[in-house]
Amino acid sequence: MKLNKVCLFTAHAPSIGGGSTILRSLIENLPDISITWKYTNRSVDKNYEEGYIGPGVMGGKILNDVWETWRMLSDAPVDKINKIVDILLEVDCDSYWVVSHNEGLRVALELKRRQSTRPVHMTVHDDWAGALCARSYRYRLFSNLANSLTTKALQNVNSLDVISIGMRDYYKRLSGVEGKVCHRYISMDLLLDAAKDENPGNEIKIGHIGSLYSNRDFFSFLKLVSTFFSLNGKTVKVQMWGCSLKNEDLPAEVRNNVVFHKTLPEEQVIPKLAECEFVYSMYPFQSSLKLFGETSLPTKLTSYVQSGRPILGHGPGNCTLDKFLSVTQTGLFWNSKDQQDGFKVLEDLLKLSVTREQWAVARNQYFGENNLNVMRESLKIDGIDTVK
Repeated sequence: MKLNKVCLFTAHAPSIGGGSTILRSLIENLPDISITWKYTNRSVDKNYEEGYIGPGVMGGKILNDVWETWRMLSDAPVDKINKIVDILLEVDCDSYWVVSHNEGLRVALELKRRQSTRPVHMTVHDDWAGALCARSYRYRLFSNLANSLTTKALQNVNSLDVISIGMRDYYKRLSGVEGKVCHRYISMDLLLDAAKDENPGNEIKIGHIGSLYSNRDFFSFLKLVSTFFSLNGKTVKVQMWGCSLKNEDLPAEVRNNVVFHKTLPEEQVIPKLAECEFVYSMYPFQSSLKLFGETSLPTKLTSYVQSGRPILGHGPGNCTLDKFLSVTQTGLFWNSKDQQDGFKVLEDLLKLSVTREQWAVARNQYFGENNLNVMRESLKIDGIDTVK
């Protein structure tokens, strides 16, 4: 059996963040693929020393960063991009796999421009304009440039996978190119059988892992749950792993309702999430982040599915989180800022019992073998050719 050699490029470290978690889950379950993982980052990632190229194009002092990012998105020559592509062209591989994050979008385009024999597959976890520009003060004026470069890249790469149906449909409208949806892969044996405690006592634990998209909306959630459980004679402790917030960042009235924990490997934190009454995920209500919510998908959902705890979603209606909960029936969604609406959602969530069979269905729908099939076809494993 031929071992397919693929050069993967990411503008982030291989072992950190939701995007890397998705990539590793796919790679580890595709034995017919040999990956050479090249990456840019501020520092070398432990266990991935050989793939380190150096610092990326973006970041650093603001004036230089804005100038270099503008040039990159404007499709002007950028020395760092050229050096990255030079290194990638020297890799012994059958094809390229590029994640669009940061300079990855431009790198994918340049790989297609500078050679025609090896196909280029691109993965998009976050839209450049809708996520990177919309969530940043530095790059917020670059949305039009980002959309233009995104369209060029989409129309030039050989194949494409995206993180949600919403992103697939949006890119079809933007560029005429329809990618395939690919999520993280989770094997069935990773699902915990987390039976709900009918008598949790006077202290209610709520779990959260990873980053927050809006501190303001999170604070609204904290005030909601602290008030709700106080009225019911209970206290609430939101257990947070891997969050950048500190206790002093919280409003004074809810500081005692949050417990911050250090970042842990997923296999260690999932059993702790399973001890919680429910888990929390959110998207921001901010109008400028509407596209972000409609095209992205929180990687933390993959940890929540493994933990077997009901999910409280929070954010604007029609976001991918809302759709995930509606399709899988693994939680409930609070899509307003009204306290009474939130109380009703909490009341119903506490009555909700999600069976292991339901978690298994959710896993099959979103995080099952179809994702491996998408990537196998995209990277042309077993001789499948997807070049346009």
